[in-house]
Amino acid sequence: MKIHHLGIVISDLDQALSALGLDRTAIRESVFDPVQKNTLHFIHLPDNNLWLELVEPKSEDASTATFARKFTIGLHHLAMSASNLDAAENHYTSQSGAFTLGRYHIAIKSFGGAISTLFIAVHGLILEFVKNDP
Repeated sequence: MKIHHLGIVISDLDQALSALGLDRTAIRESVFDPVQKNTLHFIHLPDNNLWLELVEPKSEDASTATFARKFTIGLHHLAMSASNLDAAENHYTSQSGAFTLGRYHIAIKSFGGAISTLFIAVHGLILEFVKNDP
């Protein structure tokens, strides 16, 4: 499997960027996700060829609001590239201690346009599987 990106939940964008040794110029794209009620900030780390997704809840009922209140900043999920979300879901949810959290569709220019995602919890670890849509 190939790591697609790291998802980091934040409660304060400037504080999170400072903690990562970055500033706002590092952000390649910001997208509001109306379903999960988060703003997603995308940063590419070219030395590692790795994307960071800073997930900033924008309301008290955002999907990451409780996490942000509890931790202020923290690794939320590990995202993996996937060619088949159904196969990934079947593989992981057939295991004890794993369950599906949700599926989403969103357009992220930094990730090539329209993508589909699948979130699965595996023994407390949140995995996101990312598939580019045609």
